[in-house]
Amino acid sequence: MVEHLYLHIPFCAKVCPYCSFYVHGGGVGKQERFVEALVREIQAAKVTWNLKTIFIGGGTPSMLSAPLFSRIAEALPALGGVGEFTLEVNPATVTDKKVEAWKKGGVTRISLGVQSFRDPELKLLGRQHSSNQACQTYHELRDYGFKNLNIDLIFGLPDQNADHWRETLEIATSLLPNHLSAYQLTYEEDTPFFEKVSTGAIVPNEFQRQEMFEITEEILNRVDLQRYEISNFALLGNESKHNQAYWSGKNYLGFGPSAVSTIDSSRWTNFPDTEAYIQSMMSLGVPQREREEITAEIFWKERVMLGLRTREGVAKTLFNSLPEHLITLEKLVEEGHLQERGDSWVLTAQGQLVADSIAQSFF
Repeated sequence: MVEHLYLHIPFCAKVCPYCSFYVHGGGVGKQERFVEALVREIQAAKVTWNLKTIFIGGGTPSMLSAPLFSRIAEALPALGGVGEFTLEVNPATVTDKKVEAWKKGGVTRISLGVQSFRDPELKLLGRQHSSNQACQTYHELRDYGFKNLNIDLIFGLPDQNADHWRETLEIATSLLPNHLSAYQLTYEEDTPFFEKVSTGAIVPNEFQRQEMFEITEEILNRVDLQRYEISNFALLGNESKHNQAYWSGKNYLGFGPSAVSTIDSSRWTNFPDTEAYIQSMMSLGVPQREREEITAEIFWKERVMLGLRTREGVAKTLFNSLPEHLITLEKLVEEGHLQERGDSWVLTAQGQLVADSIAQSFF
């Protein structure tokens, strides 16, 4: 029984210098061939569908024309039980025809990739929209009837300071979104930003990044956006159900090049090669994949790593049969990084600053 579905659209008009996802350019012809291959993968899935969430990400899914998006939407299983259908949208790609196709196709939630409301930072990030265009697009989506809107932002940029970040947050909160994602910039290998860090052209300021992290919650709480995962804030009841499914270890399917699927103790990843994906789907009816067994150890590590990032924390029962971790738990409590809340271990505000290193301390 599959309740959660992710579709990866690999196309971008321009690849941002910080992005490590599998993305690339591609004209209309290649997009058409890709969509036909994606439809074949959807239709070939031998599973029982009981869909509750769909997430179309990328890449820039909103690059697709209205007819191409509709072709995908029409191939999806019955959407009767889907309570959340998210589409990632670039502010520079919205048109009336596309919006009509999104609404007709069942999209209920838009995740708007703004990243910053300061034009110099948008230019640095390689974004194609301006701050004013992002605001205008947000209002247009509201006017079109989308009631559930998320704004994606990034902090910790080169030369960004706390005042710059505060300015972006103030503009974002003035729009009154249902949800806001605030990701700290990470310098991933094989990206232009990583190369600049490696050569010393970019020197991350950890003190300022920590300051920006701390003021995020202060500003967002003013408009009732509450942190429910380290990088995600929402009005009560507007949390991303799709992402919560990932974080809690639910089964999900992923279609498209580089997409990951996890069913019980099996995980597989479609090869990150769009042309090979198209050819394989058209000739064999299945994509090339790499498979992995999710052992009990892998499952445990993922539950700890992801659970610690969430408001609910990690169930104490995960540690019941592992007394070797008791000393680590006690140490983290003494340091002020961890606290007990009912039947769970939850990070403190101080612990959230170093969540990844805390998770690693158990591994």
